[in-house]
Amino acid sequence: MRKRNIIIAVVILILIVAVIIGSSGDKALNYTSVRISRGEVLQTVSATGAVEAKTKIDMKFVNSGRIEEINVKVGDEVKEGDVLAKLESAKLESQLAQAEASLSAARANLQELLNGATSEDIRVAETAVDNAEIALTSAKQSLADTNSSAASSIANAEASISSAQVTLDNAKLSLENTKISNENNLDQLYDSAWDAIDSSLAVADDALETNDTVLDNEDAANTLSVLNSQYLINAEVLKRDAENLYDATIAYRHGVNSVKTYENADATIEKTGDVLSAVKNALSETYKVLQSTITSSTLTQAELDALKSSISNDRTAVNTSISSMTSKKQAIATQKITNQTALDSAQSTVNSATSALNVANNSLASAHSSATTQINSAQSAVLLREGDLQQAKDRLNQVKAGATSAQVSASRAQVNQAAASVELIENQIKDSSIIAPQNGVVTSIEGEVGEIASTAGVFLSIMISNGFEIKANISEVDISKIKVGDEVEITFDALGSDQIFKGEVSEIDPAETEISGVVYYKVMTIFTGDGEIIKPGMTANLDIMTASEENVIRIPFQALNEENGRKFVKFVDKEGDIKEKDVIVGLRGDTYLEITEGVSEGDELVTFIEEE
Repeated sequence: MRKRNIIIAVVILILIVAVIIGSSGDKALNYTSVRISRGEVLQTVSATGAVEAKTKIDMKFVNSGRIEEINVKVGDEVKEGDVLAKLESAKLESQLAQAEASLSAARANLQELLNGATSEDIRVAETAVDNAEIALTSAKQSLADTNSSAASSIANAEASISSAQVTLDNAKLSLENTKISNENNLDQLYDSAWDAIDSSLAVADDALETNDTVLDNEDAANTLSVLNSQYLINAEVLKRDAENLYDATIAYRHGVNSVKTYENADATIEKTGDVLSAVKNALSETYKVLQSTITSSTLTQAELDALKSSISNDRTAVNTSISSMTSKKQAIATQKITNQTALDSAQSTVNSATSALNVANNSLASAHSSATTQINSAQSAVLLREGDLQQAKDRLNQVKAGATSAQVSASRAQVNQAAASVELIENQIKDSSIIAPQNGVVTSIEGEVGEIASTAGVFLSIMISNGFEIKANISEVDISKIKVGDEVEITFDALGSDQIFKGEVSEIDPAETEISGVVYYKVMTIFTGDGEIIKPGMTANLDIMTASEENVIRIPFQALNEENGRKFVKFVDKEGDIKEKDVIVGLRGDTYLEITEGVSEGDELVTFIEEE
């Protein structure tokens, strides 16, 4: 508590120096500041109490294990001999039962040796030999049956592999045939498409020539599209577009003539279709021109009708070519789908056959493995039965011969060994419990049911009346900060502040105490000290260390500003203006605040601004 007062005094002195330095400059703005550093943030609660005689006994488990029972809680009074906590001992108890059974068997064997063999014992031993011989015969027959069954399983698995291989070979051959058939069918369709392309381009050429003849007819020059001159303009534009498209397509057709791939054919079909559409549009517009044309001294009605007829005939031819190209295109698309379907089906058959072959191979490997395991097991059974038979014969010989002194000694040794095992396990079961050595009060329990207890640390402590304890009243404001086990620094008025003792919080009274209208809670602190120096009744000053953080970014309380739930700090920028920055506060210590986000080590914060 006095150490904290010293720290506060040092901080105030630093702030005063900062005020002097800030005021001595030439700036118009007077303020104090502090530079952020790393260090410890310590939170304590101070109280005063009186010394009482008390002492504590720490206990821990002898063995490690899972905690099964905790029969007390902090604050419970216990009596000497009470079982305070237990580890799981079901496994040990099972081992104890087995050890006791072994001890009983060893004692019975010893007694049997001491009593000697009876006619009944000899008859039992002879029966054991007969049974062992029957078991051996059965094991040998089982081995022979296992060998036969394993050979049959392996043969069946090998036959399955041969069948699966034939199926796979046939599937692969079918796949290759499907690929060849697909290619032949598609080749025929593309050959027909190339013929249709050439035929359609020829039709387009004838139609374009007819279109030129009509639009350039000298007899109709004076009255051509006289009723709607726009038709003639449109017709000329569509004519040029169609001719340009035709020329480009013819050039492309000649360019791919020597490389008739499927891709080139598809592109040529598309281009030919575009040409036919363009020619069709041009012919349709030219027909509108003729419908807007009237007869004249140079153009008779018969000549006009002939021109219309030639355009109509070419339009029909173009439409026929368009239909033919569409049909070829659709046939190719349909054949591709058909080909892919057939190819997928054939490939799926190959995949299934491959999978079946893999399964057959795995089955063969499994058959070999299973056969090896079963044969080894059957052979082991034969060896085991041979051993059992030999033991039965040895036992019969032993029964007939009677026990020797060495056998009796060995049997006695087995009895002693079994008894020692029982005693060892009983001690282990006893060590799995913590038993109160004296009357006292439980002050701490370091664990819960179901956890693994360690032999290294203290598990449970009790307080008995031979040591020191300090009771202090803590206000309701601070009680939530304190927990059992917190470290406490203790000084005594009688000894001065230089002598500091260490203690820890052992108990917190859950019931409140009201003093002068203020609610307090009693907190017990235990500590060790020299009985010649520390006396009951002495006044003790407590600094309870409730929380601490080391090597963290920290600022003094004066540097933090809070407004409407917002937490921020102030600093002076390069231009000399006061700026704000939001921060996140961690632990609130006695003189410092931990800042987890918002500022960095070395930043300079404003703690006070002088009002003008």
